[in-house]
Order: sequence, then structure tokens, then C-alpha cells
Amino acid sequence: MPKRRRKAGDDKPAKKGNFLKRRTFEQGKKQMDDAHYATHRLYCDVFDFWRGCKLRMCKRHRRCIGEATICLTRGLPQVSMARQGLAKKQVIAGGPRRLPPAIHVERTVRETDLAQLLTWRFL
Repeated sequence: MPKRRRKAGDDKPAKKGNFLKRRTFEQGKKQMDDAHYATHRLYCDVFDFWRGCKLRMCKRHRRCIGEATICLTRGLPQVSMARQGLAKKQVIAGGPRRLPPAIHVERTVRETDLAQLLTWRFL
């Protein structure tokens, strides 16, 4: 098979993806924040906190649309420990809509305990 010919005036070789590149601290922190936020939203959807929400958008869409972390911390004391254990299995599976994790970090965050999940602080 013949080699691909470069265009005239193109002195640089074709760029390929740098797969050995590491992420910066800020990129990693943003990924962790996004994974925690998505997991909080999944827990809100599993517990059906949208039913008692004050936002009309949440009721209209039948899912948590607002601030998921505040909704989760507000509604969690009314949830029994048995239901929290079942909810963890549902969240690992992807919630009611069976959503796959967007990134690998999100899968790891989904598998953490709920009490430890709520201690995460966003910056």
C-alpha cells in the first residue's frame, strides 16, 4: 500500500493523539466534582425527592432538575436505612433510567457509601 502523500507546504508530520498525557489537578478535581454531582442526582431520582420538591420543573420532568446536593441532604433523614441500602444498588445500576457512568471516576463514586458521599465538598 502506498504511503499517504503530504500536501505541499505542510512540513509538519500529522498529529496523532497523545494517549500518555496526564490530567492536571484542576481537571481531576472537576471530574470528581461532576461525578459526585451526578451521583447525588441519581440518589435524588431513586428516592423520588422530586415528588415533594418546591420547583415545578422537577415535578414536570419527574426527576431532580434543581440543586441535587441540597435536595439530597434535606430529604435523606426521612429515608429508612433499608431503603438506603436498596438505593445504593439501584444507583450502581444507573438509577431508574439505567444511565451508564459518563467517565470511569463516576463509576467509582457510585460504589462509595452514601454517608461518605455526602461528606464531599465542592469548590
